[in-house]
Amino acid sequence: MNLETAANLGEALSGLAIMFTLLFGLRQMMEVNRNRRFEISQTIATSLENPLVQRGFATFGTVVTKDSTLEELMGLTREQKDSTNAVVVLMANHAVMTFNRNLSFEIVYSFYKGYLSLIGPSLRRMMQMVEFGYAMHELSSITKEEGMGTFHWVIWLLDRLEAHDDKTQFKPHLHQKDWVP
Repeated sequence: MNLETAANLGEALSGLAIMFTLLFGLRQMMEVNRNRRFEISQTIATSLENPLVQRGFATFGTVVTKDSTLEELMGLTREQKDSTNAVVVLMANHAVMTFNRNLSFEIVYSFYKGYLSLIGPSLRRMMQMVEFGYAMHELSSITKEEGMGTFHWVIWLLDRLEAHDDKTQFKPHLHQKDWVP
């Protein structure tokens, strides 16, 4: 083999090595993204499993209604107030993280879809009435113009979740019969 042929062969092999390195890097990036989605899903699932959050969902589903008055909301037990607050804080956190693209909207939607009809209207009502109450209290720093930012993030998320219509998430036990792992 002459020197020129050896140089060409070496150049071809180095090109292949670069190509395999790029493919390996691409595969690694895909694996990191898959693991990140799994970790995000686990984080959301764990936060929704919190007993305080579950009591909050139950309170929004059975005690707080879309017609609740401020007096009725003030009459909630301390546990009910704490649990509804836990739901608001959790959803506000998920909203901010979704807005900043730290959480996938599709994953958040998958987790919250089942709760929307249960908590959406009563959650909106409670936030509206509490914000109104704070704005009316003369010693509060909450104004009608600015409101409570945490509540606004929850409303933002509720609006997005309710507007999104993914048929694959509706009655998966019926509509996803052909799904296989």
